Amino acid sequence: MRSYYLPPAVPVAALVLMPFLPFVNSSGLWLGLPKMMVWGAFWCLMFTPALLLSERLMSRSGQED
Repeated sequence: MRSYYLPPAVPVAALVLMPFLPFVNSSGLWLGLPKMMVWGAFWCLMFTPALLLSERLMSRSGQED
């Protein structure tokens, strides 16, 4: 597996596992919002830096070839 595939896989795994994580899928609020909404919004926002990191890793590996 190439190293530039890993950064976007972390937010994907966090979002896929969201309904099964007991500390997220429970009643309660984080920042005044339901826990699942905050968790999902945070990991959706983390896609941008993950994709940026992946792009930089891909361009660096392309320059070495």
